Amino acid sequence: MYKILKWAVLLLIISVGGYMLAEWKMKKEIVSFLERKIPNHIDFSYDQLAINLIKGNIAFNDVAVISLGKQTSSCEIKINAKQLSIQGFSYWKILFQNAIYIKSLTLSKPHLNFKTCPKDPDNVVANSSNPINLLKEINVEELIFDSGIVEIWDSKEEVELIAVESIDLSLKDVATDPSIITEYIPFTFSEYTIEIKDFNAPLGDYEKLQLASIVINNSTIDVQNISLSTTFSKAELSNEITYQRDHLSLFIPAIKVEHHNYIVANDSLQVNFKTLSLTEPKLEMYRDKSRLEDFKNRPLYGKLLQKLSFKVAIDSVLVKNGTIIYEEDIPNDVKAGALSFENLDASISNLSNISHAENPVKIQLEANLMGTGKFHLNWEFEVYDPQSTFLISGGLANFNTASLNEFLVPNLRTQTTGTIDQLYFTISGNEHVATGDIKMSYDDFKFQVLNKERNGVKKVLSFIGNLFINDGSKTDIDGFRHGDISTQRIKNKSFFNYLWINLQDGLLDVLTGDGKKE
Repeated sequence: MYKILKWAVLLLIISVGGYMLAEWKMKKEIVSFLERKIPNHIDFSYDQLAINLIKGNIAFNDVAVISLGKQTSSCEIKINAKQLSIQGFSYWKILFQNAIYIKSLTLSKPHLNFKTCPKDPDNVVANSSNPINLLKEINVEELIFDSGIVEIWDSKEEVELIAVESIDLSLKDVATDPSIITEYIPFTFSEYTIEIKDFNAPLGDYEKLQLASIVINNSTIDVQNISLSTTFSKAELSNEITYQRDHLSLFIPAIKVEHHNYIVANDSLQVNFKTLSLTEPKLEMYRDKSRLEDFKNRPLYGKLLQKLSFKVAIDSVLVKNGTIIYEEDIPNDVKAGALSFENLDASISNLSNISHAENPVKIQLEANLMGTGKFHLNWEFEVYDPQSTFLISGGLANFNTASLNEFLVPNLRTQTTGTIDQLYFTISGNEHVATGDIKMSYDDFKFQVLNKERNGVKKVLSFIGNLFINDGSKTDIDGFRHGDISTQRIKNKSFFNYLWINLQDGLLDVLTGDGKKE
């Protein structure tokens, strides 16, 4: 019995000793592997390395990674994490199948700080590095990025370009091999979930983007409480700018994308969405007209889509119960005039800048104009049409024109009365000229020209003006008066200005012409 006990103790000591020796040997091999395989431009350090050979677990505590970039020492990535843990390392796979298999790889509470590269080529300093030559296939059942923080700064670390307060990431069935590792995306995966909270990013010198949360998985993207706004107040922006610029405030409670995927080919990205839905967006724009007008050419929307740095193909965009408010402030010490569209529902189909897209972009919109009139619009255009041709049709019903006075009085020193019962228009044009036709039925339409202080009517001018306006009695058999549209585009102004001057030209012809259809 004593001999059995002695041999058992001896065997236990040998087993424990052998395990400790194997653990020490494994740690040494891991350290050696990291020294050989990590490129020169990456510094990887940790406070403690823990190994459980039986379970196949490896953990690096208090990890720090500094990367100076492959091409320049001016780029810098810093990652600090509480732990980098590997669980379920398969010895069988590596010994007999020449492959690395891991059940899970987790980066716990990482803080990623990224500094972008300078654009000045004189500041770029080449830095030699050892490429990663992968000899084995690697498979990770689940890759986890747990409770991370992300900061992206400009090259001088003066401007924070992106800030993310919390990010959680899970990738399933992650795999790479000697051929995949050299691709644009150096690994493959199946299911994934990304959850981001409190995303903030400046958009140039004047605007910022904020998102409360984003949840992305294989099939959907859900974004909550999106805000795009000017960082300055209206008065501050006027002091900052030389040329006219819109002060923006856009808030969208929810955006949802259904069935999304991404294609990368020849370093080019293509984004594909089945459906993009925006719920109750509210856009407020304000323009101070006392600033100088910018006479640079403003391209139409087709040209803007062409200039995107990536390809996009969205089958359907849906806008539900939106609001648009546009204010224009003329330097006249009068409250800014406002135009508004409420209860706006819109659909956009075939929104794409792919050159071989078969169908044109089509937009349908319905809204209440100034809270009263029922306004609808149909608009289509070809993105790659050399002449930027477009076709628009639409109408307005049951509109009390007096509701426009909030905009007309401060900006045009005029006010109107009367009702537009029905209005229909069709406009076809390109980036240079547009023509079309319009018809309208209305009652008792009149306008008045106001004095400089806008508190009285210039009776003589108003009387003369109304002499040329038909009261709506001379109509066709259906009660409509007809007019023609013919305009030239003001190329430094927006497409909506182009639409407005077309409608303005048509309305003038209806009110002052003979009203007959040619």
